[in-house]
Amino acid sequence: MNYLFIENLGWALLHSIWQIAAAAFFLLAVLRLSSGASARFRYAVSVFILGLAFLLPVTTFIRLAGNSQNTHRAAEAFQTRDSFLREKISPPNERLQNIKDGEGAAAESNYHLILNSADLPSKMPWLVALWLLGVACFTLRLFGGVWQLHKFKTRQISEPEKFWREKFSAVCEKLEITQKVKLLSSKLVETPIVIGWLKPVILIPASVFFQIDPQELETIIAHELIHIRRRDYLVNFAQSLIEILFFYHPGVWWISAQIRREREFVCDDIVSLALEGKRVVYAQALANLEELRLLTNTQVPSIALAIGGTNGGNLMLRIQRILQKKTEIKRNPSAWSALLGFAFISALLVGIFSVNQVPLVNAQKTAKDKKLAIGFVSIPPVDRSGDPPKDADSTARLIIAKLTQHKVPAIGFVNGSMISDGEKLFPVRANIVRMWRDAGLEVGIGNYKHVWFYDTPYDEYVAGVEKTEQITSKLLAEKDLELHYFSYPYLNTGKSTEDKIRFEAWLRVRGMRSIPYTIDNSEWMYSYAYDMARMDNDISTMNEIRVDFIKYMDQMFGHFEAYSQEMFGRDIAQTMVLTPSRLVADSADDLFGMIERRGYKFVSMDEALKDEAYGTPENFVGKSGISWFERWTMAQKKRLRDEPKVSAQILKIWDERKPGK
Repeated sequence: MNYLFIENLGWALLHSIWQIAAAAFFLLAVLRLSSGASARFRYAVSVFILGLAFLLPVTTFIRLAGNSQNTHRAAEAFQTRDSFLREKISPPNERLQNIKDGEGAAAESNYHLILNSADLPSKMPWLVALWLLGVACFTLRLFGGVWQLHKFKTRQISEPEKFWREKFSAVCEKLEITQKVKLLSSKLVETPIVIGWLKPVILIPASVFFQIDPQELETIIAHELIHIRRRDYLVNFAQSLIEILFFYHPGVWWISAQIRREREFVCDDIVSLALEGKRVVYAQALANLEELRLLTNTQVPSIALAIGGTNGGNLMLRIQRILQKKTEIKRNPSAWSALLGFAFISALLVGIFSVNQVPLVNAQKTAKDKKLAIGFVSIPPVDRSGDPPKDADSTARLIIAKLTQHKVPAIGFVNGSMISDGEKLFPVRANIVRMWRDAGLEVGIGNYKHVWFYDTPYDEYVAGVEKTEQITSKLLAEKDLELHYFSYPYLNTGKSTEDKIRFEAWLRVRGMRSIPYTIDNSEWMYSYAYDMARMDNDISTMNEIRVDFIKYMDQMFGHFEAYSQEMFGRDIAQTMVLTPSRLVADSADDLFGMIERRGYKFVSMDEALKDEAYGTPENFVGKSGISWFERWTMAQKKRLRDEPKVSAQILKIWDERKPGK
């Protein structure tokens, strides 16, 4: 490489230090002055300044190269004229000598200045060598990121369910996306990203399809499509190249960070406008994605356009902007409204980014009334042998009457084998389901048999649920009703995360979702002991069990309310699982009365599950069946609370008379 080239390159690099710093300070001033301007304007200015930061050193190098050529030509001309004068004029007259001396001194001074400057650091080759080494390292880093994205795009991917393919097409049409884009599910990525230019692909983590609400995921997909429509990947790639060339300058990294931040703001604004009315849903989606990313501690190459993490900008600012947009229609809100809005947003953001990494839902204002939805498994009532007791019809009637009296919109889950052999219905048992339905209570389904998902092969488990779906749908069709909910038998969600994800997706395709019960309990043990006492006509023991049962359930409510306050700082809408037992029927007034005294209002399952708390990530699989509070606690790697104990009397009856003994 020509020494003059190295010299000029070295000087251009040195000059770039103050030039890029000046550009960065200029951008800082513009951003400060334009804090109220649109994100589009701030993004355009940031991109322009980054381009300027690139062009200034390049221009300096070109000018230095040109000046070097002119200087050498001037020096050569001076030496030629000096030689001519020495040979032709002898002895020189004073005037001519003064002219020669003056011109020579000036030219020689200029020439030596350049030589001295070039010599100034005679170590200029070392400077350029270090720069080339840094460029090589960061280029390798870029190639590593490209290779990682290639792996993401080609390994452990699959097409999502038909429901999501159709939803994706609808979103593309709504956003007027003309370019062909693929939506794929990936087991490698932990945050949604866009990969590719000519044939872009949106990768969604497989877990996200069931860990966040479908409406939330729709907003995330819309955000990624906006990136593609705007050709943001081209600017992002140019940023990566400039970051390589000027890796040594913090000003470049800062300017580039502003571009990425404003770019996300622009996309957020477009999504909020395109999906009007879903600002809170979108903010919730961002918070839940960030929670998942923080739990997995996953980083995405900077060359990728990712909605979460460092590539997705500051989530606090983004969520704040999204929520504030909702109030920008009124330019002069009252001080009281502004104070409330500020308090809400502050609480929201502190909740998301607290040390414990609690999700967005922490910030929701504590409800004036607590809410509770109840699910009964299963209808018709069954005893511990797995068969409906002889008084199943009368027990069901009592429970329905008490639910109506206390205005409890409960949902009952059908155990398919209890009402049909798969071909024909069992008339008396099927009528219990009809009676439940006709009382205005919702009907859901469990499996055909009350089996553990953990112990059942996936295909067999799905076949059992599908069988129950077909059986129950016939009864609901008599009243033009549809199925919406599924309840896991024993609250057991399977042996592997893959099976769980597949099954949840299978449910969604059929328009159903599973129930995440927050208040699990051992009511079934009390109910079994109560049945044994009834069998023995032991009135005294029955009364003792009923008293113990209400005391135990009161303690369980306190136990799970403590979880709610600890995790979310408020009383979330709770969901509780019970069996339609004789104990529940006979204790209904005391049980529902205790719940009402604790401040609860009975609501439908639909209303309870609208609480944002149910978007909290959990990843539990295994032999156990546990409440969702315990699942969330384990996912956040916190310690489980000690659960209230079943009374010694109940444990004794269970040990002595449990089924099969």
